[in-house]
Amino acid sequence: MRRGVIAAMRSDAEREPARECCGLLAGGGGDGAITSFYPAANCAAHPATSYEIAPRDLFRIMREIRAAGLELLGIYHSHPMGDSFPSARDIERAFYADATYFILSPRPDAPKSVRAFSIRDGKVMELEIQVLD
Repeated sequence: MRRGVIAAMRSDAEREPARECCGLLAGGGGDGAITSFYPAANCAAHPATSYEIAPRDLFRIMREIRAAGLELLGIYHSHPMGDSFPSARDIERAFYADATYFILSPRPDAPKSVRAFSIRDGKVMELEIQVLD
């Protein structure tokens, strides 16, 4: 993951720290590196404790990713009040098995402010984030 993408996700999480931020992450070139950041509006009924990307935004961003010759590699959101670990709802709604799920904690006391996970068939596995310049 490019250092600038991590910085952009953190900035998004800090913009409205009481609401979950969310968006998509993309890359290309076959090396699996995430190079592009696509923030989205959180349209969830309870944005302090959940996130949902509006279908219209999701389709628009997916078109932008394809038009740029990239592929969807990750989905991110923040947990303003909790740890940066997938909630039961996050696990239940992990519809993109090939995507990496990134969870951010904007809390200054969070032990790890950005974490990455593979979520498949209800199983969660933490992944190491390799930061590229």
